[in-house]
Amino acid sequence: MPIRSFQVGPMDNNTVVIFDENTKDAVVIDPSMESDLVLEWLRQESLNVGFVVNTHGHQDHTYNNALFQKETGAKVMIHPEDEAMLTSANWMGGELSPKPDAFLADGEDIVIGESHIKVIETPGHTPGSTCFYFDGWVMTGDTLFAGSIGRFDFPGGSAAELDSSIKDKLFVLPENTIVLPGHGAQSDIGKEIQTNPFVGVNAPPVSVWGNQ
Repeated sequence: MPIRSFQVGPMDNNTVVIFDENTKDAVVIDPSMESDLVLEWLRQESLNVGFVVNTHGHQDHTYNNALFQKETGAKVMIHPEDEAMLTSANWMGGELSPKPDAFLADGEDIVIGESHIKVIETPGHTPGSTCFYFDGWVMTGDTLFAGSIGRFDFPGGSAAELDSSIKDKLFVLPENTIVLPGHGAQSDIGKEIQTNPFVGVNAPPVSVWGNQ
């Protein structure tokens, strides 16, 4: 089951496509600004997008939800805690996201072809932040980055929840799991456990982060 990541837009967002080569079924994660090129690639590969899923509700990750839904007929999915963000803010311009067709829930599977993408609730960056684990990869949105973590000073953010989400939900994955964040470079779970300055083994306690 291939995974294809496209770094797009002024904030270097990673828009991810997971697809089944046999059935041509596909899931798109976070269709961000300037992800039109991803849509063109999907057409070239004759892929059928069943779902557009968002790691969280910030508009840089949901910017092209409406476009992808219109062009592919895909269902939009997000965690219910972040639903209001889809239609309540438009700080980047563009068309507001449609309301979700379905909600993500911790532990459920998104079926793609003959495989499944596991949904992992990881609140902290936003109340409804969600990661997706699939075949040795984890798409972490703005929860965990290579050598960093997501911000927790936006409305609804929580340092304590972010710390718990990473350590209790992500760091229990196999250490060779590839981390594909919402922005920037890839990493792996083992490297982040050992070296991440915020949540790694030598990191200071969450109490010094400044926002509980």
